[in-house]
Amino acid sequence: AAQCSMARRALAAAAIFTRQASALAYDARFRSKVDGLVARRRGDLLVVLEDCTDPANAASIARVCDGFGVPELLFVTSRAPAPKFDPRGEGLRRLSASATQWVKLTSYSSVDACYDRLRRDGFASAACVMDEDAVLLPATDDDLARRDLLGGGPLALWFGTESRGLSPAAVSGADRKVLIPMVGQVESFNLAAAAAIIVAETCRLAGPSQIPPQKNLAEDLLEQHSSWHEPQRRLRRRTAAAARGEIFRQRRRADAG
Repeated sequence: AAQCSMARRALAAAAIFTRQASALAYDARFRSKVDGLVARRRGDLLVVLEDCTDPANAASIARVCDGFGVPELLFVTSRAPAPKFDPRGEGLRRLSASATQWVKLTSYSSVDACYDRLRRDGFASAACVMDEDAVLLPATDDDLARRDLLGGGPLALWFGTESRGLSPAAVSGADRKVLIPMVGQVESFNLAAAAAIIVAETCRLAGPSQIPPQKNLAEDLLEQHSSWHEPQRRLRRRTAAAARGEIFRQRRRADAG
């Protein structure tokens, strides 16, 4: 019986060591994956959503950002109540096919706070609005669009709600305006479609980014990933510990019998 007990303890210790080694190997592989992703991100483009309350639109735009290498999606709440969805929540992660796991998500409680951060980081802003002076995308004259929209520096694209568009504060703070011309009976695309068109065309006009993403992007993505997955890991660890405890108790009862 003593030998059996020692053997079980040795097996348990070996299992713990194996799990720890596996976790360390996974962390190293994941860090390498994040570093590779960050190297492919653009440092010259961000996307801002003002008063977005529809999780489907937010998830779709997160997928657009991930697909075109936009490193960060900013949420601004100015006129509407706080959205019912959590930008870093599990629901939005699933809706976005995990895109929100790979795009940094940042929230601001006011337009001014967001503009302060963008200007501090050297970003100009372009508001997506219906205005006769707006730059038209897709562009008919690439050189003219590059001059009027990009201006040679990093750019933040602002999108408002489908019903009300951007707030006056967001429009007045923008350096430029951008518009998708419509020729059909419907006046506009939905928010996700408009964002996809404008982001794609902006990336095409800009070409490969010559500006690296922010220095701490990898650490921010790792922290964001951990905030989602750590509760699930804790639950799995508790479940596994309970299962091991039950197996141990059954073995003790069997030995006693």
